[in-house]
Amino acid sequence: MEWKYTYAKAIPIEAQYLFRKAMEEYSTGNAERALKYLQQTLVIAPHYSRALFEMGNCLTQLGQHEDAQARYEQAIRIEPALKELLINRA
Repeated sequence: MEWKYTYAKAIPIEAQYLFRKAMEEYSTGNAERALKYLQQTLVIAPHYSRALFEMGNCLTQLGQHEDAQARYEQAIRIEPALKELLINRA
């Protein structure tokens, strides 16, 4: 797991923990379980742009493309640099 997923300034530690759990699940191919962790993460930290972006990835994998696009747009509004990740993902 990359360091960019293990620390996020100004994000409560509980949200960071849930985010890491989500990324572990996603890395093993369990997008549904990852999505549940990300939903919990966003209850604690609704402006956690990386969580929103990764939620978009999970939703894309689950075939929910419209919802995924909405999450990507939310994430990019909070952290415009994420647009580059989305472009590189395509």
